[in-house]
Amino acid sequence: MKAIILIIGSEFTKGLKQDKNSLFIAKKLFQKGIDIEAIITTSDDIYNIQTFLKIALDKADIVFTSGGLGATSDDLTREAISEAIGVPLIFNEDWLKKLKEDYKKAGLDFTEERKKMAKLPYNAKPIENPIGKALGFIKVLDDVQKAIVALPGVPSEMKAMLKIAFDYLGLKEDKGFVYLFRTYGKSEIKIDELTKDIDKKIINASPKGVDLFIYDNAKEFLENKVAVLRERLGNLIYAEDEIEMEEVVGKLLKEKGYTISTAESSTGGMIATRIVNVPGSSAYFKGSVVSYANEVKENILKVNKEDLEKLGAVSEPVGRQMAEGVKKLLNTDFALSDTGIAGPTGGTKEKPVGLHYIGMATPSETIVEKVIFSGERNDIRLRVSQHALNMLRLYLLKQN
Repeated sequence: MKAIILIIGSEFTKGLKQDKNSLFIAKKLFQKGIDIEAIITTSDDIYNIQTFLKIALDKADIVFTSGGLGATSDDLTREAISEAIGVPLIFNEDWLKKLKEDYKKAGLDFTEERKKMAKLPYNAKPIENPIGKALGFIKVLDDVQKAIVALPGVPSEMKAMLKIAFDYLGLKEDKGFVYLFRTYGKSEIKIDELTKDIDKKIINASPKGVDLFIYDNAKEFLENKVAVLRERLGNLIYAEDEIEMEEVVGKLLKEKGYTISTAESSTGGMIATRIVNVPGSSAYFKGSVVSYANEVKENILKVNKEDLEKLGAVSEPVGRQMAEGVKKLLNTDFALSDTGIAGPTGGTKEKPVGLHYIGMATPSETIVEKVIFSGERNDIRLRVSQHALNMLRLYLLKQN
């Protein structure tokens, strides 16, 4: 079975908001063994919706739409579907009654605009909304053996109603299996080389590393691939499934009873922010010093003034002293530090944009790594934070 996802909303086509519904729908469709031919985004224009719906119906067996089922003047999906397939809209009396009661309880007028949320094409199967007001529907086109599944644009409503739609369509069992390895330390090209004999894979690079998705319709085949890749990639894998580096590091710190602090310059507190994003991080995180200015490095972290003046803030000794300084100041087992040039200005031939010294003070030694990252300013800062956390992860794993 082939599907096309049609996302409807001018907020997406004008770049005001990023669509995430298509990602969720596509993933769920793949798990059901349905091939996604295309994902189309169009504006809240009835002609555009009709045009792309007809194209989608020509190319796919089933079309999933998201958006345009609300009560405002730009919610035109049901009207566009009705006109495109030549079927009139009718009220679903049960849903109309429910809406009337809901608005009465809320002390709100039950306007004509609100009533239209109970409309659906003639002979369509209603998908009741367990969270919101807009009624979804499945319209089977018997003459061409195709179907349209219309869902709201509100993510929580869409997710709940997609599950109901799958039940109606008899898609209860997963037929496609996906496994995710999150890696750090090798480039996208290198990961591709290391997995060249693995078929059915998708490789996606980001500032946080390289995600490797492997998939198969047979669970046992997928499990065999997982075992092979675990052995081959080893500690390049920092997580399996959608788990962040800070969660992995936090778990290791918690298991061992260690504490951590950070001294940050270029990242401006990003490492600390990522650490405290994890629930329960108070068990191992004590605090951070954002030492953006040299006087903070010198006065609070006790970085040597002569090193700052002669070598500059972006240097190995400064990165080392920052880590050691915050470790001593906050009395932690470990400390991470960074000092560098995130850009876009400030670089020189000797010290280019992207150059960073990332430090890690441990109970027995201090390690400083020199790295040069490329990209936009915030991408570089994110790469630095990921590298710092990965240094700590690898060190803690060696202790095992």
